[in-house]
Amino acid sequence: MTEHSAKDRRYTRIFFNDSDKIMGIMSSAANESKIYSLSILNMSQGGIQIRQKRKEYQGLKKGDEINLCQIVGLQELVTLTNITMRVMWIMDNEYLDHVIMGVAFVDLTGDQLKALQSFVKKHLARSKEIHSEHTTEDSEV
Repeated sequence: MTEHSAKDRRYTRIFFNDSDKIMGIMSSAANESKIYSLSILNMSQGGIQIRQKRKEYQGLKKGDEINLCQIVGLQELVTLTNITMRVMWIMDNEYLDHVIMGVAFVDLTGDQLKALQSFVKKHLARSKEIHSEHTTEDSEV
């Protein structure tokens, strides 16, 4: 994976902590009966970064397609279901407990795109509000 600074990215990313417990329920495009869950580390309008425990890793490769069945933990994104995604990169280091993948949305509907854009805007507004409160508190000390 090539590292890019935030300003080089096409879309703004929203990052999640482990405590957020944001999960994606996925299925293989080749075998939809094979369902598995992965942690969502971050997301943008273009796709998501996911993590799967090594012992549960499905052996996906760059270019493989998977289906996002649903996102668990984000009520605002319940409309993001049954979306085809393509694996863009994989970080598979044998010394790590997890395999990390970047996957791109292939075909969002207009409503799904609007829901994702709205989620990103709201999350950024909340982050700015929290940052502003901390900055104000710090300046008062």
